[in-house]
Amino acid sequence: MSSFKQVGRITVLGVGNTLMGDDGVGVAVARELVSELEDSPVNVVLGETAGMGLIRHFRESEVVIVIDAVAAEAEAGSIFRFNADEAGIVHLRSNNIHGMGVPHLISNARLAGADPEVIVFGIQVGDVRPRDEILTGPVAAAVPRVRKLVIDELVRFGAAGL
Repeated sequence: MSSFKQVGRITVLGVGNTLMGDDGVGVAVARELVSELEDSPVNVVLGETAGMGLIRHFRESEVVIVIDAVAAEAEAGSIFRFNADEAGIVHLRSNNIHGMGVPHLISNARLAGADPEVIVFGIQVGDVRPRDEILTGPVAAAVPRVRKLVIDELVRFGAAGL
């Protein structure tokens, strides 16, 4: 018996404002995954602050793995895993700093009839002052750990080539 389930389209979506220090951590993780997953059927999106333009990925995918910064009053670099309905998702930084946060994207996708499985990896921010593409040490150290967690999820979903 296999330990994974094969699913259709999978999207990995890194969001965050790369001009605001640690808030860009979701994009940093997605950038690491772009080259690693280029020969796989997984769609990796550098969502940054695209807002409603990202909703199509929720409509077109069976699974969406979101990577974003969180403000959970934890130690900088702490990693959290949520599903779309779990408490605490409102603490995602994208909900506060971008025009259309992840919770709003999920809600709008559901209103449009889409209901993919959504997994959110949140990384606790340290410093979100204007610092173009510069992560603090603890948050930068979380990037390869989150990359590995995303790969583990992709393997669990049977993403080919992983």
